[in-house]
Order: sequence, then C-alpha cells, then structure tokens
Amino acid sequence: MGRGDGRGQARAVNVVAEVSPRVRLVLKADIRPGWDGQLTAKVERVERLLEG
Repeated sequence: MGRGDGRGQARAVNVVAEVSPRVRLVLKADIRPGWDGQLTAKVERVERLLEG
C-alpha cells in the first residue's frame, strides 16, 4: 500500500463500493506547525484497521 499517495484512500473506497451502491469520501486536513507526517500516519492506521 502507498503511504500518503492516495492508494490507501482508494483501497478504502473500493472496499466500501463492494457493498454499497454509493461511496462518499470526505477529507479533513488539520495542518499544524511541528506536526509532520500525520497524514501518512493516519493512512497507515486505516490500512492496519482494514487488514483487521
């Protein structure tokens, strides 16, 4: 899986699309000085949850 390149989000959308006729994806960004790599960390957490 990609890290911060959108592939994790695409995988999540594809998983939902298998069981739903419609998928809505909303991205929220909270940008703070000194907090680097948080989007990548979030993608990694979601990927681990999807692997379940």
